[in-house]
Amino acid sequence: MTDIKRGDDSPRYFIVGNRTVKWVPLENGNLQILKLDWVTGLFIPGLDYMPKCLFADDSEQVSEDEFIQQTEAMRRESFTGDNAVFALYGLLDTIEATAKAERRLLTEQELAIIALTQRKTHAMFESVCRLGENYTRKKPY
Repeated sequence: MTDIKRGDDSPRYFIVGNRTVKWVPLENGNLQILKLDWVTGLFIPGLDYMPKCLFADDSEQVSEDEFIQQTEAMRRESFTGDNAVFALYGLLDTIEATAKAERRLLTEQELAIIALTQRKTHAMFESVCRLGENYTRKKPY
């Protein structure tokens, strides 16, 4: 069971190591804890991460935007596919590769494009991606 009682009704976001974890308040007053799954890129129940979020040295509570950017960076690094999400990931890879080839840092405009696009892919991932059908894991976990 991943639901626990909690009085606060706003989501909380954590990065534990490189894994993203979110605490989602439920209407009944319980709290659902979800962690990024290395195998699928989806969020799965993660009650085991509650103490890690609170007490681990490599745990940090972050903003929703930082959470999204970290989640999408991990997905981009770990998975490949043939759908709209991966087409957008390809655009981001091109932006980063161009800056690297030109031996320069990303511009403010490029950073903004990456952040906005990753917010979009984050919202799309779970509805568009179907493991084994239109995306796969790049390398073993």
